[in-house]
Amino acid sequence: MKEFPLSKVFTLIEPGPVLLVTTVSGRRKNIMTISWSTVLDFNANFAIVTGSWNHSFEALMTTREC
Repeated sequence: MKEFPLSKVFTLIEPGPVLLVTTVSGRRKNIMTISWSTVLDFNANFAIVTGSWNHSFEALMTTREC
């Protein structure tokens, strides 16, 4: 069995869990499901892909929070 450094092991854990990303813009609340996710680092960093076709994108761009 090949050994991997702990800092690289997280890249082998797939698929990730389904995430619920919540946003609020003004009085409008929204929950978006993300069915693919991956860990970027051992810090609290993550990435999601969305676009202008949904409310979550606008809220994320406006508030920079989720």
